[in-house]
Amino acid sequence: MADNNAEFTGSIPENYDKYLGPLIFEGYSIDIANRIQASVADKVLEIAAGTGLATHHIRKAIPTETEFVVTDLNEPMLEMAKEKVSSLKNTTFQIVDGQNLEFADQSFDRIVCQFGIMFFPDKQRGVNEAFRVLKPEGQYLFSVWDSFEHNPLIKLVADTLIELFPKDPPSFLDVPLGYYKIDEIKRILELAGFGEIEISILPRTMQINEISNIPQGFIMGNPLSLQIPEMGGNLEQVMASVTERIVAKFGDVPIEVPMQAIVIKAHRPQ
Repeated sequence: MADNNAEFTGSIPENYDKYLGPLIFEGYSIDIANRIQASVADKVLEIAAGTGLATHHIRKAIPTETEFVVTDLNEPMLEMAKEKVSSLKNTTFQIVDGQNLEFADQSFDRIVCQFGIMFFPDKQRGVNEAFRVLKPEGQYLFSVWDSFEHNPLIKLVADTLIELFPKDPPSFLDVPLGYYKIDEIKRILELAGFGEIEISILPRTMQINEISNIPQGFIMGNPLSLQIPEMGGNLEQVMASVTERIVAKFGDVPIEVPMQAIVIKAHRPQ
């Protein structure tokens, strides 16, 4: 199977934005935007913006005069982000790899990355780059998902895939849910030179009012929609199996399911 865990193409961006946005991202997007505390004179960089689920909240949370640079490696995802905030002042968009930031040293006062670092093959390099382009006393703010243990609905989807493909289950969900160990996150930040590291654990509740939104988001809104057919699986059958297991475990709608993320704030020393 091809390594396509970061391939968000075709209809994936639309499904990601439409279904996963309100299910799991919206509350965290508002939270991370409110933590930035940018001033008028600041220059803010967003890394791995995706479809802009946090982008439009960040743009609202920072002063209109503040320069805001929005980046992602995936052009289809970034185009959706651009549609959301392109009419707002002092906002530009650029295709950039978070592990290779194409900006001069000490260019930004604030960097934010919501649920993106998990996809970096070389996380140390990504953190080093963030440190390099931050100004002294600059702030690096990013979030990751906590483990499957704290995200039971996503674990149910992953367990369903293991049951359906026991020899070689599709691997995508292991990526966003696989980077949560706080000691390791602190280690790479400190190696890069960051200090004043603050960790916030954010439990929330996922509100589900339509069962079909779950497989639409967690199967069709990410590279699983590519991986499953590659393995000879039938997407409709997999989605039906996921739906069946959700109802069996959590009951029928409306459903409230716990979820949890981790937000990290670090500073570049003077």
